[in-house]
Amino acid sequence: MKILAKILWGLVYALPAVLFFSYYPIISLGGNSSMNFELSLPLIWLVFFDLGGLVLLILLWRQVRRIELPGISDRRFFLLALLPLYLTLSIFWSENPLRGILTAGVVWLIFVAIFAILYILPQTGTPQRLRYSVLGSLLISGVLVGIWCFIQSILDTLGWLRENTLMCAGCSYRSFGFPHPSGFAIEPQFMGNLLLAPTLTALYLLISTKVISKKPNKPSSTQLVKCKNNGIAEYKATSWQYAGLCMVAGFLSLTLFFTFSRGAIYAYGVALTVMMIMALRRRLFRWVLIAVPVISFILSLVVQGTFAEFGPTSESFGSAVSKSLHQLSLGIIDLRSLSEDTTKSVENSSTNCGKDMENTANAVDNSCESVDKNVDKMQDLVENTPETVEIPTPKETDEEAIFEGYVPESTNIRLSLNKTAVKTWWQNPKNFLIGVGLGGAGTAMHNAFPDEVTSPKEIVQNEPFSLLLETGLIGIVLVIFELLIIFFPKLFPGRFLDGRSYKVMWQRTQLEQQKQRRGSSLGSWQHSAVVLLLPLFIAYFVTLNFFSGLPNALQIYLMPPLLYLILQKNLKKALLFSQNAL
Repeated sequence: MKILAKILWGLVYALPAVLFFSYYPIISLGGNSSMNFELSLPLIWLVFFDLGGLVLLILLWRQVRRIELPGISDRRFFLLALLPLYLTLSIFWSENPLRGILTAGVVWLIFVAIFAILYILPQTGTPQRLRYSVLGSLLISGVLVGIWCFIQSILDTLGWLRENTLMCAGCSYRSFGFPHPSGFAIEPQFMGNLLLAPTLTALYLLISTKVISKKPNKPSSTQLVKCKNNGIAEYKATSWQYAGLCMVAGFLSLTLFFTFSRGAIYAYGVALTVMMIMALRRRLFRWVLIAVPVISFILSLVVQGTFAEFGPTSESFGSAVSKSLHQLSLGIIDLRSLSEDTTKSVENSSTNCGKDMENTANAVDNSCESVDKNVDKMQDLVENTPETVEIPTPKETDEEAIFEGYVPESTNIRLSLNKTAVKTWWQNPKNFLIGVGLGGAGTAMHNAFPDEVTSPKEIVQNEPFSLLLETGLIGIVLVIFELLIIFFPKLFPGRFLDGRSYKVMWQRTQLEQQKQRRGSSLGSWQHSAVVLLLPLFIAYFVTLNFFSGLPNALQIYLMPPLLYLILQKNLKKALLFSQNAL
């Protein structure tokens, strides 16, 4: 049992790093008319961790014959399992049953993983440096992947093929004159989303860390942490360590802005606002919470302008910066007229992409193909030119960037899919009440409106609307019900949530009851890292309005419970057994 517990804790350490490889490397298992069958590294991690967690639960039960999991009762566990159960049942009326079965499998894997992280694995005791090992894995892997993003952008600007750089189709410098990297994710939207947790965690550590004169001798996971009167944990670090943490937070924030993902950037802005409000209320506010994001954003504009200035396109530093601001502000901030190199309008950029594009990625591919043809023609011209003829300098034969600013298609396509999803949901009473079934959104929209959705592989690109279409009104009610159980359990009678366990709890002393509630499940707002967890949860909710799908966004469901576990006030006392119990 000890060996199994060590393996599972090792998988927990590796989780923050594994999540960054959400699409590369990928194992392709083929596909059909409605979906592709692909296996990613996080999914493989999920399978092995769940199997180990279930085996550990069986071994623990055989040892003590009775398992009492702190913070959760049998009835509460069943109530939280209602949503996965309903999603699984919806396969029977799904318009794409195969996709529904695979999606339900991922849902159950996520559910078991969360249960194992919060309730099963802690039964074995906690490693001495669990908190710092996981935080180190999160921040170091974030920095390393961020470095790869910049290397990826440099290689793309130098003309390397996408097969070698792993750059997505619409991420090349040819789009805006500067690249926006996707890392090991399928596109920048997911890369930016993956950076939310490490970036916000680094900022949280900056405002909750006390600078000391010298480093303590052999710190443990509890020696460096004490709780203030406001219930927030306080960490200690030397001035050099604090400066290094500032650099880490700044670099992660810079990389997030450089992905040029509006969904991730908007979510980051909302999370920062919530974090600042909570920090002010709990007297944790430091100006670094404003300085780091602002300086990082300015540096990201400088980096984008530099890539454009020295890149293969005719874009200048000023035109790239004005394009970036125009795109991020949805066309509200328009400084393009101040740039001498800007000669096209947004309307012209849309015509370059074609009026009948199915999506923005196809537009970029089509435009890039035309640019490739022009480059080939230029290469033939150079090869057939006599040596006596002066060959123009690269800047005189530069490519033209495809987009000249805000691209309305990227927004219009998402809004159009949302409207189509609502129309399909409203089409008949069955869809309204129970939906089209798990995994059936693309097929249902294609069957109902083939002129608007030309392929059954299309997704809604908005998780709330996708959930509404696939699970109907019942599914949405269940989601709200479970969120209330998790975050606002006091809204429900104790007997309803905990059943017989509620009677036992009220037989204890008042002090023991208070300790039990503080150490309870995610419903407690007394958590020492609530200043981080709440903004992160809100940020993930914002990003879910920009895409849908589970396999490429496992961090949304796994990072909050992991951070909840490792950032508790007193991690050792929150566990049922000590390390010597096994």
